[in-house]
Amino acid sequence: MLISVAILGPPNNDIRAVLGNDIAIGAYREGKLPFPNGAIIARLAWKQVKDPASDDALSHEPLSSSSIGKLLSGTFVAGSPTNLQFMVRDSAKYASTGGWGFAQFTDGKPDAIVQRSCWSCHALAPDRGFVFTRYSP
Repeated sequence: MLISVAILGPPNNDIRAVLGNDIAIGAYREGKLPFPNGAIIARLAWKQVKDPASDDALSHEPLSSSSIGKLLSGTFVAGSPTNLQFMVRDSAKYASTGGWGFAQFTDGKPDAIVQRSCWSCHALAPDRGFVFTRYSP
């Protein structure tokens, strides 16, 4: 199920969809921290690209050219995929990283071990269960 969607600016410039299994969604809905074992969170990311169809559609709107320019400067669609990331909650197996295991896939292939590199950022969010994404019901 969808947890939330986000846009990340430079240097990443990507659009992200964050998904969770039933355990993760239940924890979000109940405000349950820490997340229970078995929670899985996945993040799919795509490059932000300008959408020529938006340019064409908005050019027919009864707006000034400066208004259309402002609208288009913030109009993006998902382009090519960048990577897929997972967080898996197992408090015993991943005790040294807040109970979370981390994985990343780029071009369909697993990246080098990311456990420590992901944890270095997620460790900064203990009051949020080490998860950055907020639930958007």
